[in-house]
Amino acid sequence: MLGEDIEQLLESFKKAEYRDIDAPFDENYDPWILEPLVPAESITILDGLGGSGKSWFALDLSYSITLGQTFLGKFPVKRPGKVLYLTAEETPQIFLSRLRMIRTHYPKSENFIWISMLHKEIGKAGISSSLCRRIKGEQTTTPTAELLEIRISAIKPVLVIIDSLVNFFGLNENDSDDARFFYDVLKTLAMNYETAFLLLHHQNKEGMRTQADDVISFRGSSVLREQARSRIIYKHKKLNENTTGRKIILEKSNYYSKLKDEYKLSEGMYLKFDGGKHIYDEAFHRWAMSKEAEKKDGKKGKKEENKKQQKEEDYGDEIPF
Repeated sequence: MLGEDIEQLLESFKKAEYRDIDAPFDENYDPWILEPLVPAESITILDGLGGSGKSWFALDLSYSITLGQTFLGKFPVKRPGKVLYLTAEETPQIFLSRLRMIRTHYPKSENFIWISMLHKEIGKAGISSSLCRRIKGEQTTTPTAELLEIRISAIKPVLVIIDSLVNFFGLNENDSDDARFFYDVLKTLAMNYETAFLLLHHQNKEGMRTQADDVISFRGSSVLREQARSRIIYKHKKLNENTTGRKIILEKSNYYSKLKDEYKLSEGMYLKFDGGKHIYDEAFHRWAMSKEAEKKDGKKGKKEENKKQQKEEDYGDEIPF
């Protein structure tokens, strides 16, 4: 039972109750911040191997959103506004060195606000990066979660970037109940302050073993992936002896966008990377995809040859095909 608060809670519940389509509808509502990669007021996962360049990609799209500039020359910013970037992996000076490189491609943006959880003042205050924790077996939020809500309320960002999930989670990422609790915290913030979250997440060991392939393995509870509205896989791939490319794959998207199909993002898009900025070049993309296909065909051919050789060793000249 909910006790004395039941009547107040019931009133809130009833206010959210509608019949059929008899509900307020905003004709100008757009479900995207950055179409088709980052939906509004929801959670997006950006994952890949550690050191692959996810943070660069997050910074790149952040500046596009804060400045209202079309990302990669292809993807429109539907809700330009402030971006709050939280990093728990880099000191202020290291993070600033990244920003200096990004700023060679973008003008100054007052709408980009960032906090390093490794700042000395945060260390002196004894503030942990974890947003959640368990006390006597019960899940609860931390003072950091309260501080984050206060800053979101004041800054009013359209997007909050958490780099990386493991540093802010504070619970067992393999536990589905812990994952739901953490997401409920973020969803409440998203709902109350009309913001969205982009979570940078490190790929699991299976992904590391098969990094040449476009696997969709995921580290941690499946709840983390399933309840995110969008998932972007980011890969740093060697195409030949002298050339590497960055590849993004929109592995999951719960909202329809014709741009996803137009650019075949479920198959992947290759990008050039130049001093912090990602560049889409159609010729490079097509070449990279052809090199990838060649490698896959080569692996397939080698696999078939190995199978044939094994049969010859097992059966001699009488191979039972």
